[in-house]
Amino acid sequence: MFCSFSDQMKLLRYFCIMKKNIAFLGCLFILGSLYGQVEETKLHPKHEIGFSVGAFPLVGFISPPKDKGLLNFGDYGFEHTSYEKYEDGGYEKMYHLGSFALNYNYHFNRKHSLGASLSWVGRHIEINKTYYESSIFGGGFLGGGSSGRYPVDTVNGIGWKHYFTLQGNYRYTYYRKNNISLYFGIHCGAVLCVRDKKILPKETIHNLFGYERNDQYYLNPAFHLNAFGIDIGKKNVFNMELGIGTQGIIKAGYKYKF
Repeated sequence: MFCSFSDQMKLLRYFCIMKKNIAFLGCLFILGSLYGQVEETKLHPKHEIGFSVGAFPLVGFISPPKDKGLLNFGDYGFEHTSYEKYEDGGYEKMYHLGSFALNYNYHFNRKHSLGASLSWVGRHIEINKTYYESSIFGGGFLGGGSSGRYPVDTVNGIGWKHYFTLQGNYRYTYYRKNNISLYFGIHCGAVLCVRDKKILPKETIHNLFGYERNDQYYLNPAFHLNAFGIDIGKKNVFNMELGIGTQGIIKAGYKYKF
């Protein structure tokens, strides 16, 4: 049975109204989703940049075996200052002010974040040291002398050892309430050490335990574990962390979230 022309016009108007309503509802849904995303971003920003200062960093600790032999444990430990006196009257002094870092993080959601950090530690060195080479054919092994060492170079100078560390990081936020977030994370990357020539021997020093190289530049792996971190604030955030590695045992800083 065929519809009359007037009925067909009524159906056409009905479908047009339905299409407009569906389009209107679709627009409302899209606008609502966009508004929700904007509100979510306001409440939990996706990006953050920050600056921090850390005390007692462990940087330059891991070195390739070829650098100083298999018994190498890096230049220094956690200390900010050190003074080493040698038997022959030489000495080496060191101090630094801590680790200074720039950080960026992208928050995928309320828990998981990825980012990167660039940090610097500058160790000021004053050295007056005589370098010796050792040999199994020296007097300490085969007689004819009190030891198997003989001097090959003396360094007397003041300079710097700069450690530039670039690392990627993962962060897991396990607690959020009001303006407080608690989290932990891990950083992995590489550290570039740049040493002044005036505090280095003129050539690589050989001894029984490997080598003491005179390279002005060298690259090592870098690691930092953040065992506990706290953020306080919404956009302008005070930050503090406890951990171990290139950025220090304890560090504090400022972040801006957007």
